Amino acid sequence: MINLFQVIGSLEPGGAERLVVNLLLHHDRTRYQPFCICLRDPQNSHYEQILHQHNIPIYFLGKKGDQMDWATYRRLAELFREYRPQVVHTHLGGLSYAYPLMIRYRTPVRVHTIHSVAHKDLPLRGVGRLACVLSFRYRVGGVVPVAIAEEVQRTIEQVYGYKQAPLIPNGIPTHEYAPDTEKRLCWRQANRIEAEAIVVVSVGRLVPSKNHALMLNAFSRVRSASPLYLLLVGGGELEDMVRKQIEELGLAARVRMLGVRADIPDVLNASDVFVLSSEWEGNPMSVQEAMASGLPVVSTAVGGVPELLQDGVSGLLVPSGDEQALAHALQRLVDDAPLRQQMGAAGLARARANFDITNTVRMYEALYERIMKGKRLLSPSQQ
Repeated sequence: MINLFQVIGSLEPGGAERLVVNLLLHHDRTRYQPFCICLRDPQNSHYEQILHQHNIPIYFLGKKGDQMDWATYRRLAELFREYRPQVVHTHLGGLSYAYPLMIRYRTPVRVHTIHSVAHKDLPLRGVGRLACVLSFRYRVGGVVPVAIAEEVQRTIEQVYGYKQAPLIPNGIPTHEYAPDTEKRLCWRQANRIEAEAIVVVSVGRLVPSKNHALMLNAFSRVRSASPLYLLLVGGGELEDMVRKQIEELGLAARVRMLGVRADIPDVLNASDVFVLSSEWEGNPMSVQEAMASGLPVVSTAVGGVPELLQDGVSGLLVPSGDEQALAHALQRLVDDAPLRQQMGAAGLARARANFDITNTVRMYEALYERIMKGKRLLSPSQQ
Protein backbone atom coordinates (compact mmCIF):
# COMPACT_ATOMS: atom_id res chain seq x y z
CA MET A 1 0.00 0.00 0.00
CA ILE A 2 1.29 3.44 -0.96
CA ASN A 3 0.98 6.15 1.68
CA LEU A 4 -0.24 9.36 0.03
CA PHE A 5 -0.26 12.76 1.74
CA GLN A 6 -2.58 15.48 0.46
CA VAL A 7 -1.26 18.62 2.19
CA ILE A 8 -3.28 21.84 2.38
CA GLY A 9 -3.73 24.80 4.72
CA SER A 10 -7.18 23.83 6.00
CA LEU A 11 -10.53 22.41 4.92
CA GLU A 12 -12.33 25.73 5.05
CA PRO A 13 -14.75 25.50 2.10
CA GLY A 14 -13.19 26.68 -1.16
CA GLY A 15 -12.18 25.45 -4.58
CA ALA A 16 -8.76 23.97 -3.78
CA GLU A 17 -10.12 22.40 -0.62
CA ARG A 18 -13.01 20.88 -2.56
CA LEU A 19 -10.58 19.30 -5.01
CA VAL A 20 -8.55 17.81 -2.16
CA VAL A 21 -11.68 16.28 -0.63
CA ASN A 22 -12.77 14.88 -3.99
CA LEU A 23 -9.34 13.35 -4.60
CA LEU A 24 -9.22 11.79 -1.14
CA LEU A 25 -12.66 10.24 -1.59
CA HIS A 26 -11.90 8.76 -5.01
CA HIS A 27 -8.30 7.55 -4.83
CA ASP A 28 -7.84 3.84 -5.61
CA ARG A 29 -7.92 2.42 -2.09
CA THR A 30 -6.55 -0.93 -3.26
CA ARG A 31 -3.26 0.82 -4.06
CA TYR A 32 -3.21 4.09 -2.09
CA GLN A 33 -3.71 4.89 1.58
CA PRO A 34 -4.63 8.59 1.53
CA PHE A 35 -4.04 10.99 4.42
CA CYS A 36 -5.31 14.55 4.65
CA ILE A 37 -2.76 16.88 6.27
CA CYS A 38 -4.14 20.29 7.29
CA LEU A 39 -1.65 22.86 8.47
CA ARG A 40 -4.23 24.71 10.57
CA ASP A 41 -6.72 23.73 13.28
CA PRO A 42 -10.09 22.12 12.44
CA GLN A 43 -12.61 24.47 10.82
CA ASN A 44 -15.66 22.35 11.75
CA SER A 45 -16.55 22.32 8.06
CA HIS A 46 -18.73 19.84 6.21
CA TYR A 47 -15.62 18.86 4.25
CA GLU A 48 -14.07 17.56 7.46
CA GLN A 49 -17.28 15.69 8.32
CA ILE A 50 -17.33 14.00 4.91
CA LEU A 51 -13.77 12.71 5.32
CA HIS A 52 -14.50 11.48 8.84
CA GLN A 53 -17.57 9.63 7.53
CA HIS A 54 -15.37 7.87 4.96
CA ASN A 55 -12.69 6.96 7.52
CA ILE A 56 -10.00 9.02 5.83
CA PRO A 57 -7.35 10.05 8.39
CA ILE A 58 -7.03 13.81 8.93
CA TYR A 59 -4.18 15.44 10.83
CA PHE A 60 -4.49 19.06 11.98
CA LEU A 61 -1.12 20.66 12.72
CA GLY A 62 -2.29 23.82 14.52
CA LYS A 63 -0.56 26.47 12.41
CA LYS A 64 -0.97 29.99 13.79
CA GLY A 65 -0.84 33.26 11.86
CA ASP A 66 0.42 33.89 8.35
CA GLN A 67 4.15 33.57 8.98
CA MET A 68 6.21 30.38 8.94
CA ASP A 69 5.30 28.35 12.05
CA TRP A 70 8.15 26.07 13.02
CA ALA A 71 6.01 24.11 15.48
CA THR A 72 3.79 23.18 12.54
CA TYR A 73 6.84 22.18 10.53
CA ARG A 74 8.02 19.88 13.35
CA ARG A 75 4.60 18.22 13.55
CA LEU A 76 4.65 17.59 9.82
CA ALA A 77 8.16 16.17 10.12
CA GLU A 78 6.87 13.71 12.71
CA LEU A 79 4.24 12.50 10.23
CA PHE A 80 6.90 12.07 7.55
CA ARG A 81 8.98 9.99 9.99
CA GLU A 82 5.97 7.88 11.01
CA TYR A 83 4.43 7.16 7.61
CA ARG A 84 7.28 7.72 5.12
CA PRO A 85 4.82 8.71 2.36
CA GLN A 86 5.74 7.63 -1.14
CA VAL A 87 3.52 10.35 -2.64
CA VAL A 88 3.22 13.90 -1.30
CA HIS A 89 0.76 16.14 -3.13
CA THR A 90 0.66 19.75 -1.91
CA HIS A 91 -1.82 22.58 -2.45
CA LEU A 92 -1.65 26.32 -1.77
CA GLY A 93 0.60 26.93 1.27
CA GLY A 94 1.25 23.23 1.81
CA LEU A 95 4.39 23.37 -0.32
CA SER A 96 6.11 25.77 2.11
CA TYR A 97 6.14 23.13 4.84
CA ALA A 98 6.43 19.90 2.85
CA TYR A 99 9.14 21.04 0.42
CA PRO A 100 12.24 20.51 2.62
CA LEU A 101 10.76 17.34 4.13
CA MET A 102 10.14 15.77 0.71
CA ILE A 103 13.83 16.33 -0.04
CA ARG A 104 15.04 15.19 3.39
CA TYR A 105 12.99 11.98 3.37
CA ARG A 106 13.57 11.35 -0.34
CA THR A 107 9.87 11.18 -1.15
CA PRO A 108 9.64 9.44 -4.55
CA VAL A 109 6.66 11.44 -5.86
CA ARG A 110 6.44 15.20 -5.22
CA VAL A 111 3.53 17.04 -6.83
CA HIS A 112 2.10 20.53 -6.32
CA THR A 113 -1.16 21.70 -7.89
CA ILE A 114 -1.23 25.36 -8.93
CA HIS A 115 -4.84 26.41 -8.36
CA SER A 116 -4.86 29.79 -10.07
CA VAL A 117 -2.95 31.68 -12.71
CA ALA A 118 0.66 31.39 -11.59
CA HIS A 119 1.31 35.06 -10.82
CA LYS A 120 -1.63 35.06 -8.39
CA ASP A 121 -0.75 31.67 -6.89
CA LEU A 122 2.87 32.69 -6.18
CA PRO A 123 3.22 33.99 -2.58
CA LEU A 124 4.40 37.59 -2.35
CA ARG A 125 7.25 36.87 0.04
CA GLY A 126 8.74 34.49 2.58
CA VAL A 127 9.34 30.76 2.64
CA GLY A 128 6.37 30.04 0.38
CA ARG A 129 7.73 32.20 -2.42
CA LEU A 130 11.21 30.70 -2.02
CA ALA A 131 9.82 27.15 -2.20
CA CYS A 132 7.92 27.92 -5.42
CA VAL A 133 10.86 29.66 -7.08
CA LEU A 134 13.36 26.94 -6.14
CA SER A 135 10.95 24.19 -7.19
CA PHE A 136 9.66 25.50 -10.49
CA ARG A 137 12.10 28.10 -11.78
CA TYR A 138 15.33 26.35 -10.73
CA ARG A 139 13.99 22.73 -10.60
CA VAL A 140 15.49 22.13 -7.15
CA GLY A 141 13.85 19.23 -5.35
CA GLY A 142 12.01 17.52 -8.19
CA VAL A 143 8.55 18.91 -7.39
CA VAL A 144 6.25 18.66 -10.41
CA PRO A 145 3.80 21.58 -10.83
CA VAL A 146 0.38 20.64 -12.14
CA ALA A 147 -1.77 23.11 -14.08
CA ILE A 148 -5.54 22.90 -13.72
CA ALA A 149 -6.24 24.70 -17.01
CA GLU A 150 -4.45 25.58 -20.22
CA GLU A 151 -4.34 29.22 -19.14
CA VAL A 152 -2.71 28.20 -15.85
CA GLN A 153 -0.23 26.08 -17.80
CA ARG A 154 0.62 29.12 -19.94
CA THR A 155 1.21 31.32 -16.87
CA ILE A 156 3.44 28.67 -15.25
CA GLU A 157 5.72 28.95 -18.26
CA GLN A 158 5.45 32.75 -18.17
CA VAL A 159 6.28 33.08 -14.45
CA TYR A 160 8.74 30.21 -13.97
CA GLY A 161 9.97 29.31 -17.44
CA TYR A 162 8.60 25.80 -16.82
CA LYS A 163 7.32 24.53 -20.17
CA GLN A 164 4.55 21.99 -20.57
CA ALA A 165 3.68 21.46 -16.93
CA PRO A 166 1.30 18.50 -16.65
CA LEU A 167 -2.28 19.61 -17.29
CA ILE A 168 -4.95 17.96 -15.13
CA PRO A 169 -8.29 19.80 -15.10
CA ASN A 170 -10.33 19.86 -11.90
CA GLY A 171 -13.25 17.47 -11.58
CA ILE A 172 -16.42 17.00 -9.57
CA PRO A 173 -18.75 14.09 -8.75
CA THR A 174 -21.15 15.03 -11.55
CA HIS A 175 -23.87 12.58 -10.47
CA GLU A 176 -24.39 14.55 -7.25
CA TYR A 177 -25.61 17.55 -9.26
CA ALA A 178 -28.18 15.83 -11.48
CA PRO A 179 -31.25 18.05 -11.97
CA ASP A 180 -34.35 16.95 -10.05
CA THR A 181 -37.65 18.79 -10.58
CA GLU A 182 -39.30 17.53 -7.39
CA LYS A 183 -36.36 18.51 -5.18
CA ARG A 184 -36.23 21.88 -6.95
CA LEU A 185 -39.83 22.69 -6.03
CA CYS A 186 -39.41 21.43 -2.45
CA TRP A 187 -36.30 23.57 -1.88
CA ARG A 188 -38.03 26.65 -3.25
CA GLN A 189 -41.08 26.07 -1.10
CA ALA A 190 -38.96 25.57 2.03
CA ASN A 191 -37.04 28.78 1.28
CA ARG A 192 -40.09 30.89 0.33
CA ILE A 193 -39.22 31.30 -3.35
CA GLU A 194 -42.08 31.25 -5.81
CA ALA A 195 -42.24 28.37 -8.29
CA GLU A 196 -42.34 30.84 -11.19
CA ALA A 197 -39.45 33.00 -9.90
CA ILE A 198 -36.19 33.33 -11.82
CA VAL A 199 -33.26 32.57 -9.54
CA VAL A 200 -29.69 33.63 -10.30
CA VAL A 201 -27.05 31.99 -8.10
CA SER A 202 -23.36 32.55 -7.41
CA VAL A 203 -21.12 30.24 -5.40
CA GLY A 204 -17.77 31.56 -4.22
CA ARG A 205 -15.86 33.08 -1.36
CA LEU A 206 -16.59 36.71 -0.57
CA VAL A 207 -13.07 37.84 -1.41
CA PRO A 208 -11.69 40.57 -3.72
CA SER A 209 -10.86 38.25 -6.62
CA LYS A 210 -14.53 37.26 -7.03
CA ASN A 211 -15.59 40.90 -7.52
CA HIS A 212 -19.06 40.62 -6.00
CA ALA A 213 -19.38 44.41 -6.24
CA LEU A 214 -19.46 44.13 -10.03
CA MET A 215 -22.02 41.34 -9.84
CA LEU A 216 -24.34 43.29 -7.56
CA ASN A 217 -24.12 46.43 -9.67
CA ALA A 218 -24.93 44.40 -12.79
CA PHE A 219 -27.78 42.52 -11.11
CA SER A 220 -29.32 45.81 -9.93
CA ARG A 221 -29.82 46.73 -13.61
CA VAL A 222 -31.70 43.53 -14.53
CA ARG A 223 -35.50 43.69 -14.80
CA SER A 224 -38.05 40.89 -14.84
CA ALA A 225 -41.84 40.55 -14.97
CA SER A 226 -41.46 37.46 -12.76
CA PRO A 227 -40.03 37.50 -9.23
CA LEU A 228 -36.23 37.69 -9.53
CA TYR A 229 -33.66 36.68 -6.90
CA LEU A 230 -29.90 36.46 -6.53
CA LEU A 231 -28.52 33.85 -4.14
CA LEU A 232 -24.97 34.35 -2.85
CA VAL A 233 -23.41 31.17 -1.45
CA GLY A 234 -20.16 31.49 0.49
CA GLY A 235 -18.49 33.45 3.27
CA GLY A 236 -15.37 35.52 3.55
CA GLU A 237 -13.64 38.73 4.51
CA LEU A 238 -15.90 40.99 2.42
CA GLU A 239 -19.19 39.82 3.89
CA ASP A 240 -19.93 43.12 5.66
CA MET A 241 -19.08 45.16 2.54
CA VAL A 242 -21.33 42.97 0.40
CA ARG A 243 -24.21 43.38 2.86
CA LYS A 244 -23.72 47.15 2.86
CA GLN A 245 -23.74 47.30 -0.94
CA ILE A 246 -26.94 45.24 -1.08
CA GLU A 247 -28.63 47.76 1.21
CA GLU A 248 -27.30 50.76 -0.70
CA LEU A 249 -28.57 49.35 -4.01
CA GLY A 250 -32.00 48.64 -2.53
CA LEU A 251 -31.65 44.91 -3.22
CA ALA A 252 -32.41 43.53 0.24
CA ALA A 253 -35.66 41.94 -0.92
CA ARG A 254 -34.08 40.29 -3.97
CA VAL A 255 -30.61 39.21 -2.82
CA ARG A 256 -30.14 36.48 -0.24
CA MET A 257 -26.81 35.73 1.40
CA LEU A 258 -26.86 32.03 2.23
CA GLY A 259 -23.39 31.77 3.76
CA VAL A 260 -21.29 28.60 3.62
CA ARG A 261 -23.49 25.67 2.67
CA ALA A 262 -23.24 21.90 2.63
CA ASP A 263 -26.24 21.60 0.28
CA ILE A 264 -24.82 23.33 -2.79
CA PRO A 265 -26.25 20.70 -5.20
CA ASP A 266 -29.73 21.50 -3.86
CA VAL A 267 -29.21 25.26 -4.15
CA LEU A 268 -28.03 24.92 -7.74
CA ASN A 269 -30.89 22.56 -8.56
CA ALA A 270 -33.37 25.20 -7.38
CA SER A 271 -31.77 27.94 -9.52
CA ASP A 272 -32.06 29.04 -13.16
CA VAL A 273 -28.82 30.89 -14.01
CA PHE A 274 -25.30 30.77 -12.56
CA VAL A 275 -23.14 33.91 -12.48
CA LEU A 276 -19.42 34.42 -11.83
CA SER A 277 -17.83 37.89 -11.89
CA SER A 278 -14.22 37.06 -10.99
CA GLU A 279 -11.20 39.16 -11.88
CA TRP A 280 -9.07 36.03 -12.10
CA GLU A 281 -9.58 32.28 -11.79
CA GLY A 282 -7.87 28.95 -12.28
CA ASN A 283 -10.38 26.27 -13.23
CA PRO A 284 -13.44 27.05 -11.09
CA MET A 285 -15.32 23.97 -9.93
CA SER A 286 -18.30 26.21 -9.18
CA VAL A 287 -18.76 26.58 -12.95
CA GLN A 288 -18.40 22.83 -13.44
CA GLU A 289 -20.99 22.23 -10.72
CA ALA A 290 -23.40 24.71 -12.28
CA MET A 291 -23.07 23.05 -15.67
CA ALA A 292 -23.55 19.60 -14.11
CA SER A 293 -26.75 21.01 -12.58
CA GLY A 294 -28.04 22.00 -16.01
CA LEU A 295 -27.63 25.74 -15.49
CA PRO A 296 -26.53 28.22 -18.15
CA VAL A 297 -23.48 30.19 -16.97
CA VAL A 298 -22.79 33.90 -17.23
CA SER A 299 -19.14 34.56 -16.41
CA THR A 300 -16.25 36.87 -16.93
CA ALA A 301 -13.82 35.37 -19.45
CA VAL A 302 -10.93 34.84 -17.02
CA GLY A 303 -8.48 32.02 -16.31
CA GLY A 304 -9.73 28.63 -17.40
CA VAL A 305 -13.41 29.59 -17.62
CA PRO A 306 -13.39 29.84 -21.47
CA GLU A 307 -12.03 26.27 -21.49
CA LEU A 308 -15.05 25.04 -19.51
CA LEU A 309 -17.90 26.57 -21.47
CA GLN A 310 -18.40 27.60 -25.06
CA ASP A 311 -19.65 31.16 -25.39
CA GLY A 312 -23.14 31.20 -26.84
CA VAL A 313 -23.58 27.43 -26.45
CA SER A 314 -23.50 26.55 -22.75
CA GLY A 315 -23.29 30.10 -21.41
CA LEU A 316 -22.26 33.67 -22.02
CA LEU A 317 -18.79 35.12 -21.49
CA VAL A 318 -18.16 38.81 -20.85
CA PRO A 319 -14.98 40.86 -20.37
CA SER A 320 -13.62 41.11 -16.83
CA GLY A 321 -14.79 44.25 -15.06
CA ASP A 322 -17.47 45.10 -17.65
CA GLU A 323 -20.62 45.85 -15.64
CA GLN A 324 -22.75 46.70 -18.66
CA ALA A 325 -21.82 43.49 -20.51
CA LEU A 326 -22.51 41.39 -17.40
CA ALA A 327 -25.89 43.04 -16.87
CA HIS A 328 -26.78 42.58 -20.56
CA ALA A 329 -25.88 38.87 -20.47
CA LEU A 330 -27.95 38.31 -17.33
CA GLN A 331 -30.88 40.21 -18.81
CA ARG A 332 -30.71 38.12 -21.97
CA LEU A 333 -31.06 34.87 -20.02
CA VAL A 334 -33.69 36.25 -17.65
CA ASP A 335 -35.79 37.22 -20.68
CA ASP A 336 -35.42 33.96 -22.63
CA ALA A 337 -36.51 30.73 -20.91
CA PRO A 338 -35.95 28.52 -24.00
CA LEU A 339 -32.38 29.85 -24.27
CA ARG A 340 -31.80 29.06 -20.59
CA GLN A 341 -32.98 25.51 -21.16
CA GLN A 342 -30.98 25.08 -24.35
CA MET A 343 -27.72 26.35 -22.82
CA GLY A 344 -28.31 24.43 -19.60
CA ALA A 345 -28.78 21.16 -21.51
CA ALA A 346 -25.59 21.78 -23.50
CA GLY A 347 -23.64 22.48 -20.31
CA LEU A 348 -25.03 19.38 -18.62
CA ALA A 349 -23.93 17.15 -21.49
CA ARG A 350 -20.47 18.71 -21.52
CA ALA A 351 -20.07 18.37 -17.75
CA ARG A 352 -21.00 14.70 -17.72
CA ALA A 353 -18.65 13.96 -20.61
CA ASN A 354 -15.64 15.93 -19.39
CA PHE A 355 -15.74 17.07 -15.75
CA ASP A 356 -16.23 13.95 -13.65
CA ILE A 357 -13.84 13.53 -10.74
CA THR A 358 -13.01 9.97 -11.80
CA ASN A 359 -11.20 11.39 -14.84
CA THR A 360 -9.23 13.80 -12.65
CA VAL A 361 -8.22 11.13 -10.15
CA ARG A 362 -7.18 8.75 -12.92
CA MET A 363 -4.93 11.45 -14.44
CA TYR A 364 -3.30 12.27 -11.09
CA GLU A 365 -2.70 8.61 -10.27
CA ALA A 366 -1.22 8.06 -13.73
CA LEU A 367 1.13 10.98 -13.05
CA TYR A 368 2.13 9.51 -9.67
CA GLU A 369 2.81 6.13 -11.28
CA ARG A 370 4.82 7.65 -14.11
CA ILE A 371 7.05 9.50 -11.67
CA MET A 372 7.34 6.46 -9.41
CA LYS A 373 8.49 4.33 -12.31
CA GLY A 374 11.21 6.86 -13.04
CA LYS A 375 9.84 8.03 -16.37
CA ARG A 376 11.02 11.60 -16.81
CA LEU A 377 8.31 14.09 -17.76
CA LEU A 378 10.60 16.66 -19.30
CA SER A 379 14.25 17.31 -18.50
CA PRO A 380 15.41 20.88 -17.79
CA SER A 381 17.31 20.83 -21.11
CA GLN A 382 14.09 20.01 -22.95
CA GLN A 383 12.28 22.79 -21.13
